Amino acid sequence: MKSIFISLCCFFILINAKAQDPGYTGPAKVYVKSFWSQIEKLKAGTATASTISNAERAIKNTKEADKSYNTSDMEAAIKPYRENADKEQSEKKASAAKGDEERNYYKDIWMKMIQVYSKGDHIEASGKSYYDKVQALDINGYKERKKTAGGEAAKFIELIEEMLADYDNYLTRSERMKWIVVKLITDSRNASNPQEKMDLLEQVKYDCEAVLILSPGNTAFKQKLDDVNKLMGSAVSEAAKFFTSDFHKQHLNSIVWSTKPLVIGKENEMSSSIKTAFKTGDYIYGTAYLGVNAKDAMGSNTNLRVRISIDGGTAIWGGDLSYIEVPVAVQNKSYIQFALLPDAQWLKDNYAPYLAEENWTISYFMDELARSGDISHEITCELIFPGSKIDDFESKFSYDLGGGSGAVKTLATKLHSELMDSRQLPKAGMSNPALESQMLAVMQKLPGWSEKFNKAIITSSNWTIKKNDLTGVILYRYISVTGTCKNVDGICFTQEFTFRQDYTGGGNYESAPKYNSYGGKREIGCDKIK
Repeated sequence: MKSIFISLCCFFILINAKAQDPGYTGPAKVYVKSFWSQIEKLKAGTATASTISNAERAIKNTKEADKSYNTSDMEAAIKPYRENADKEQSEKKASAAKGDEERNYYKDIWMKMIQVYSKGDHIEASGKSYYDKVQALDINGYKERKKTAGGEAAKFIELIEEMLADYDNYLTRSERMKWIVVKLITDSRNASNPQEKMDLLEQVKYDCEAVLILSPGNTAFKQKLDDVNKLMGSAVSEAAKFFTSDFHKQHLNSIVWSTKPLVIGKENEMSSSIKTAFKTGDYIYGTAYLGVNAKDAMGSNTNLRVRISIDGGTAIWGGDLSYIEVPVAVQNKSYIQFALLPDAQWLKDNYAPYLAEENWTISYFMDELARSGDISHEITCELIFPGSKIDDFESKFSYDLGGGSGAVKTLATKLHSELMDSRQLPKAGMSNPALESQMLAVMQKLPGWSEKFNKAIITSSNWTIKKNDLTGVILYRYISVTGTCKNVDGICFTQEFTFRQDYTGGGNYESAPKYNSYGGKREIGCDKIK
């Protein structure tokens, strides 16, 4: 037994001697010795931050200096130290990252508190905006996490707690109740329609709910929240008489687009026709759902202004002169239906008022689409209501003409021709062939005008006298005239002018008329100017 013990001791001594390799005198002996020197430091606990990397560098240098030298014992010796160092480093990084994450979390809460609280009397936001900012705080989550917060977060937690402790005082000094809650409730009483009233009351509701998240015991805001809920109930009942269905209520003050005219009350059954993305071959109809009768929204008007643009470009026909026809006969409803790209039946049933009033809105929209290319377009449509009974609203949809715009171009040509057929020359206000001939001669020589005029129509029934605004002295007299012409592309137009005759005294004027100003230019069928 004793001999076995002696043999084992000798074995370990041999292994250790081999590991130290004191007899090695090869080209890497300096690096080998350096390596085991670093290992001794690690064993003795006297290592520095660079000891392990020095040992690993010694292994690398040994391999390079003596490629035949077996470094497996060296690598085995350093391995546990490297693994332990890597583990410690990983734990240190994790700890630092956790500290950073915790500090950033509380810093973020503090920054969000700045958006809902002020040491002064500034009101940062109100209504839904304020509610969203308060919700973003997740104040309950903050309070729960604070229970286990580390030292890294102490500075920001202190700032946050100071803000929360002062929050009720902030409400008082900012007079939030007066300037937000009471004001909006008061405004709701004077709202022009039930929807506006509900919108105002909803903002109050959001504001009160936001305050109660941060100050759950605030009795004043609790009471106002109860009050506003009752008022909203009344407003909803008042508005309900205008709703044709739940669909109407869900799409209040918005435009729903469809490939067929929607049947009111049966919109859910027509869901496949309702779209915001159209393609070649689709027709396009709009239904605007209102919170009042169209009559109240339109006042005494039958023209609803519309601003249409394609791909963010200039509004069709300048915007202000585009409008949808809303005949009095359909103004007893709480919705307005119209077409932007209609089918033949819609044109047959609804286009007569457009022709009667020379309303080019749909025609110019077709023209613009025909010129815009066979690609996908974004269409913006804004309804601009007269008066204050209802706010304007805007809607967008896409129209992919990748399949070709042939049908659009055909319809554009048809609508254009129909409008041309309906447009007539202005009626003459007076007849004076000699004067007309003189004015026509002036038109032909106007600088910058390439058109050739062939007729002058005097549209005024009398001359208008222009006097000096200060002295009252007569300066000249003028009349309105429409010239007819054809441009180089063969398109015919009417062009408005005014001509004048300067005053010569004694009740007399120059006999020759002079160009005074020009006005609107309108296309007209060439058959009308022959």
